[in-house]
Amino acid sequence: MKDLFKAASLLPVMGLMKLGIRLGYGKQMAGVFLKRIGMPEVQAKAFGNYQPTEHDVFVATFVKSGTNWMLQIAQQIANYGAAEFDHIHDVVPWPDAPMVNIIPLSDPGPRMQSPTGLRIIKTHNIADCVPYCEEAKYISVIRDPKEAFVSSYYFLGGILGILEHVTVSEWFDLFMHDKPDLGRLWAVHTAGFWAWRERPNVLVMTFNEMKKDPDRAIERVADLMGVSLTSAQFETIVTRSSFNYMKQHEPQFRPYQMIFKKPARDVAMIRSGQSGKSGELITVDQQAAIDDFCRTCLLEIGSDFLYDEAFEIAQ
Repeated sequence: MKDLFKAASLLPVMGLMKLGIRLGYGKQMAGVFLKRIGMPEVQAKAFGNYQPTEHDVFVATFVKSGTNWMLQIAQQIANYGAAEFDHIHDVVPWPDAPMVNIIPLSDPGPRMQSPTGLRIIKTHNIADCVPYCEEAKYISVIRDPKEAFVSSYYFLGGILGILEHVTVSEWFDLFMHDKPDLGRLWAVHTAGFWAWRERPNVLVMTFNEMKKDPDRAIERVADLMGVSLTSAQFETIVTRSSFNYMKQHEPQFRPYQMIFKKPARDVAMIRSGQSGKSGELITVDQQAAIDDFCRTCLLEIGSDFLYDEAFEIAQ
């Protein structure tokens, strides 16, 4: 019933998008969709009155910031490396998702079937719109916004069916200048979870840290979740969370079909898994502009996130 309600609520937006794209307003239609999912008042409704418990492990990331990688790590740890699923969202709820067919937050199945009693929850919401509980666990991955820009262009443009209708420059405007200001939203998301980093039930890592030492990343997640792993279980999780393994099993992580959109068979969820490669799509000047914009946004918010130390700054 909830899926039907969610689908019905999206019909006007998706219908408007389809019409606008046909009329040549790809950029504007992308802005309509992104603005809707990025609005705090929309995000605030995602979890309703849900109260987290000690069974919950939230993977809270900005869009295209290593989300599925961390979901796979956490899901495998919760199941001692033996997690099996046809699709990640058969076992991981995503309350703020603008799609249907995702297991609801109210379904106790994943927790009941987990040998550790833990279940993973995905969200792209900002920290203020994620329900907090000292007994629950929270994991956030912070990715260089330049890389998030490139990855989101290919991915979101693909699933919305507008990649051929929105230029890189137009996506740059949506990220930097035009509503919904994805760059500013990145800063708000980053600042919020960075401010939680000292809490004992919170783990904040950068995507670069995960790439540099994935084994250590798995160890840190397991420690946060309170799960002890045997050497064999740990090695299985290392293998199952590797880029090659996840690429080979990409249908398990591929996005569900959007309303009015054909199945996203050609959209790569696991595209390259690299860091420091934003130059494949945007110029050095554009990279530098994103650095300056996001750094300024963080300062305006009052965040002490060490931007220049975390990422490679465009010169």
